[in-house]
Amino acid sequence: MKVTILCHELSSNAVMRAHRLAQAARTFAEVKLIGSVSRKGAWPALPQEPWIRPVRKRRFPRFYETFLALVEAADGDVLIAVKPFLASFGVALVAAERRQVPVVLDLDDLDVALAPRSDWAAKPLMVDLSRPACPIYVSLLTKATGAASAITVASTALQRRFGGTLVPHGCVTELFDPAAIDGESARRTLGFTGPTVLFPGTPRSHKGLEPLAQAVGRVPGARLAVPCRSNDLAGPEWGHFPLDRIPMTSYCSFPNMLAAADVVAIPQLDSEPARYQMPMKVFDAMAMAKPIVASSVSDLPLVLEGCGRLVPPGDVERLAGAIADMLNNADEARVFGERARERCLEHYSMRRIGERLLEVVNQVLRGKGEL
Repeated sequence: MKVTILCHELSSNAVMRAHRLAQAARTFAEVKLIGSVSRKGAWPALPQEPWIRPVRKRRFPRFYETFLALVEAADGDVLIAVKPFLASFGVALVAAERRQVPVVLDLDDLDVALAPRSDWAAKPLMVDLSRPACPIYVSLLTKATGAASAITVASTALQRRFGGTLVPHGCVTELFDPAAIDGESARRTLGFTGPTVLFPGTPRSHKGLEPLAQAVGRVPGARLAVPCRSNDLAGPEWGHFPLDRIPMTSYCSFPNMLAAADVVAIPQLDSEPARYQMPMKVFDAMAMAKPIVASSVSDLPLVLEGCGRLVPPGDVERLAGAIADMLNNADEARVFGERARERCLEHYSMRRIGERLLEVVNQVLRGKGEL
């Protein structure tokens, strides 16, 4: 069986959900991940895989060249389009109509909430129709989810809104194995010298970085480490926080970053984008047996039940207290971490995620005669 996974842009962090689904699909099928890539290259965390096929990113009017190249490359028996974008779902619908194969639409965000209609008038560049990722196209394709043969989602909030099958991000637990990494060596490599709290994701406004920085600042001696690109958290307003901006690393090297941290923090805010999004890095942190402090948003309370500390979103005092507790109580932190890894191995390994995805693929293949 051949599965083609389509990502609208390999140069953005959106590719990491596509890559994770590809890893799950590789447990049962021959897989190819395709997508457009800008001149700056692929997303820094994306591993170099022989089964990833990039196509040059272009704007309209030359986007048709990118579109046609992606349609030609989408030759799987099943097409999985990640996000309702022109270069993923749009391409998949055309390729599927041409070849009479099923399309699975995967949703890991409420993308229309990331560029809300209320902002369009004040930010005309946001709705520049020469951009294939323009939110107007995303809004239209979000309304066209019924054209997919099946839907998969990354959170229960998305499932309530769109239906479909819940397919968590999961983790390559063989790679994220705390027994295989020397944490002290990793700390020396990254320059961590004292109690270190790691925010493992991509800096975004809805992810609660400012409350987290304030909370870490209340914990004596603690520092906050955040993987950043050159312009992330670079403004003067971040200068008074105990913040270490560290380079983003590839997925294959990310276990070392987690091993170096004392606590992992995932402080999502209670915003519309955050309520629908499930942070991918929580599964990686669980696999690495790290003590995790997270906010009670999206499915974090479900995933971290009994194996993480949960605090109300945006509550700096409670967040600081939970971080301090983890840093000051090594035995408790270790127990939380061990439980987290056990839960990840039981429910969120690639084998488990592959089983869920295979059920969806078999379902759409059985219904192929109805296309």
